[in-house]
Amino acid sequence: MPHDTGGREAIVAAAARLFSQKGYKGVSIRDIAQACGMTNAALYYHFENKEDLYLAVLRRRHDQVVQSIAGALAPEGDWVTRFKRLVLHYAETMCGQRQSFQMLRRDLASLDKARAGKLFSEMHAGFMHPIQHLIETGQAEGQIRAGDPRLLARLLHGMIIALTFEGASRQARLTPREADVLVDVFLNGVKSKT
Repeated sequence: MPHDTGGREAIVAAAARLFSQKGYKGVSIRDIAQACGMTNAALYYHFENKEDLYLAVLRRRHDQVVQSIAGALAPEGDWVTRFKRLVLHYAETMCGQRQSFQMLRRDLASLDKARAGKLFSEMHAGFMHPIQHLIETGQAEGQIRAGDPRLLARLLHGMIIALTFEGASRQARLTPREADVLVDVFLNGVKSKT
C-alpha cells in the first residue's frame, strides 16, 4: 500500500512541534493524532510507532540543515572566499539548530540505542561532508597542505561548535569577525610569524 506523502509530512510537522515543546516522553501518539485531526489508527498507517515518527522528525530536520549548508557551497569566489562563506553559514546554521540539538540530547536515551546510534552517525556524516569536500577541494587547488581531509574536517567542525555552543549567554550567531579569526587560525595557525 503506497504511503500518502502529504499526510505523512503533515504528521511529521505536527510531531516536530509537539516533540520540541514537550520532549519525546511528554508526547503520545494520541497527542500527535489529535494535533493532525486524525485517529490513532490513521497515524499508524504512516508510522509503525512513536519512535519511528520521532526518527522521521529528526531525519527531516537533518535533511533541511544539510540542504541549507550545501547551499553555501556556491562556486562564486576564490577558494578562501568559499571557505569563509561555508564556515560562517555552517556556524549560523548550528546556532539556529540549538533547540534541535538540545531535544536530541534530552530524548536520545529514550530511543532504541542501535537505531539512535545509526541515525546519529548518518547525521554526523551529513554535517561533515560539506566541510570535508571543501577541504579536499582546497587541497586539490594547493590552497591547504595535504593531510587527512576527514581529520581536518573534524578539527574545523570542533572549532565551529566551540564558538557556537560555548554557553547559554552566547549571541544567536557567529559574527563575520569571529568567522574570519576562526578561518585564519585554521588555515595559518596561531604561531607568531617572526
